[in-house]
Amino acid sequence: MDVNRTLLKTSIKLVNLLDKAADEALPQEIADVVKLHSKLAVASSWIPVPGADVAAGAATIWGMYIRINNKIGLAVKDNVVKTIGSGVATNLAGYAATSGVASALKFIPGIGTIGGAIIMSATLYAITLASGYIYLQALTLLAEKSGGSLDTSQIGNAVKEVLKEKTVIKDFINEAKKSYKK
Repeated sequence: MDVNRTLLKTSIKLVNLLDKAADEALPQEIADVVKLHSKLAVASSWIPVPGADVAAGAATIWGMYIRINNKIGLAVKDNVVKTIGSGVATNLAGYAATSGVASALKFIPGIGTIGGAIIMSATLYAITLASGYIYLQALTLLAEKSGGSLDTSQIGNAVKEVLKEKTVIKDFINEAKKSYKK
């Protein structure tokens, strides 16, 4: 599985369902938003203050959702975006546990800060990519069910539906970690 190709395919499917295919660059722009925010999440892992790094990573994911919404013209209130982000984060908590341990290492000056950031970088990168993928899949599911329109009140349920595909998500995260190492 190539995570970049998977993100682009999911973006293309979403854009086609929303009848926004007139802008051929839009699917790539959406995939680029996810990849950019994954890189920003890596940068947040280098914040030396334990806890602040994790909070910055979460804010990066919420910002990604907002930028995706803006690209497709979807008006969603900030509290809904935070709820979605929290739901995805809760379900990815097993993978995110590494980030918590890495953040805690930063209490050890010098080597702990560097070691924590190194461990945390790949994890936050993969989790942010996976969060973007899950969100795009949820939007696509909503668009499929509604014939091309999006009922934002059902986004939470769509996210829950996508999160049931645990094997697919686990594989995506593993591939994302591998792509980070490259």
